[in-house]
Amino acid sequence: MRKRRADEEEKSGNGERWLLTYSDLITLLLALFIIMYGMSTENASKVQAVSTALSEAFNSTGAGTGDSTGTGKGGGGGTSLENADPLGTIYKQLNGYIEQNDLEDNVDLVKSDHAISIRLKDKLLFLGDSTVLKPGSEDTLKKVCQVVDQVYGNVQHLTITGNTADLGNHDPENEADSWQLSVDRAVTILDFLTANGLGPEKMSVEGNSHYNPVAGNDTEEGRAANRRVEITITDGAN
Repeated sequence: MRKRRADEEEKSGNGERWLLTYSDLITLLLALFIIMYGMSTENASKVQAVSTALSEAFNSTGAGTGDSTGTGKGGGGGTSLENADPLGTIYKQLNGYIEQNDLEDNVDLVKSDHAISIRLKDKLLFLGDSTVLKPGSEDTLKKVCQVVDQVYGNVQHLTITGNTADLGNHDPENEADSWQLSVDRAVTILDFLTANGLGPEKMSVEGNSHYNPVAGNDTEEGRAANRRVEITITDGAN
């Protein structure tokens, strides 16, 4: 009688062990299907989900401890920090350049959510009432090219606008000269930017004459602020 009872208890124990083996097999099959699904897509969020699911699946089969660390670098088509915020990159680098070279009186930066305007004043850029660039202006313009080129793929458009000051003489000849000078100066800056590596397919030019002032025209300081070329850059959200 005792032997029969022992045999029954052993059979009962064996029956429970096969359930544990079956559970482990199902868990491993689930992990395999998760891996196959993860390999079928390049979506980063799904890869992360696969990693999390695998961790949970294997941790459920038993207990264990471990520690590992690692570092790595790679290149590819991922979005860099610069491309993620192109306008922020432009503002940060140009603002640092302006402060380093004491250009606060010659260059202003105006930034909004989806655009940044680089206001280059006439006293930095041009000789007299002409379209001839001052030799000292080329370093600043090259810096603008260098900074914008880093994120040009994420820039939607670049508008170059010429502006003059209102000297009070609005006869037809002076008005025509003011319009023409504002456009010609914008074209001069466009030519410089394209000659230094920026593609013209994203650019356009405008001339405002003296009709878009940023200061009053009753003082020389105000007129100097109004004589400017603005490079307005918009990002891909526009």
